[in-house]
Amino acid sequence: MKKGQAPFKPRNCEIILNYDCNARCKFCYHPDAEAKAPERMSFADAAKALYKGRREGCWIAYLIGGEITLRDDLPKIIRTAKELGYPYIQVMSNALKLADRAYTKTLVDAGANLFRISIHAHNAKLHDGQVCVPGAFAKVLRAVENIRSLGAEATVNVALNRHNFRYMDKWLELVSGRLGVTDFNIIFPHYKGMMAEHAAELKVSLTESMPHLRRALLDLARSGREVEGPLLINFCPCNLPEAVHLMGEWERPDDPGSDDPLYYIEGDVDRVYEMKERFRVKNKGCARCVYNSRCMGFEKWYYDLFGGREFRPVLKEAEPMPLPPSHRRLKEAQALLARKARR
Repeated sequence: MKKGQAPFKPRNCEIILNYDCNARCKFCYHPDAEAKAPERMSFADAAKALYKGRREGCWIAYLIGGEITLRDDLPKIIRTAKELGYPYIQVMSNALKLADRAYTKTLVDAGANLFRISIHAHNAKLHDGQVCVPGAFAKVLRAVENIRSLGAEATVNVALNRHNFRYMDKWLELVSGRLGVTDFNIIFPHYKGMMAEHAAELKVSLTESMPHLRRALLDLARSGREVEGPLLINFCPCNLPEAVHLMGEWERPDDPGSDDPLYYIEGDVDRVYEMKERFRVKNKGCARCVYNSRCMGFEKWYYDLFGGREFRPVLKEAEPMPLPPSHRRLKEAQALLARKARR
């Protein structure tokens, strides 16, 4: 096990159920949903994907879109995942419909126990402006209350961009402090789809954003609040060397056979890390980096906008900032796996 690595990583079975959405997030890496037919995976194909994922040993049914709560058969899909034995069933959502407690209850009763929702700023003006839905921020906060009151767990994503990058300290105070969420992802955006279309408005370089993120993380470390790692997504070690232990999805799996399956609406099947690496490049200097053999590089879309001068080799591992992730859920999954092995 590598230094700072979690003791066990339960595999995801990631399934894109639909592309249509009830928000118009400017930073979405899908194309504008209004510009294309509302493609959806059939229930039969979703059930087959869940079955195949479970046969591969996946522990998390990770249901994503588009906005999957627009599907009337979502409870049925969740029940299928539960019947197949997935210990964790995660619904990814913008949380607009989850503000309705009765609706959220139908998903929890069906078996959903993790909800990954989006909060893209610390206040209503900034959040609602980015998702282009008035009142969205209030609905997201209500959704968090609903999820928790029903015995499930709320986890949170934010897409870092020009509108919110200066306020990551305030965002963490809201999410980790006021809401008490321990599992959250700060995601550096993929410059494709809607994000590419709005790049002139939303783009921010790593060089400009890192001081603000570093300060926010150090404030979080001083707070003593628990965090469930990893929490930095789509970053490279050279961007923030002292936070490598907080990063996820930057290194290729030790065993390619353990890569998470990704099922597309069109019927194609991919591998998550294999797919990510296809869209990444490296500088010549990366060969000298201590992380080179593990790192998949940085995204081509970012390179097209900013170039690659910011990605400099790390010659010596930095002292980690004092914010160790708890890996609580990973340890729970490890314990569950051990109990099953003893039976």
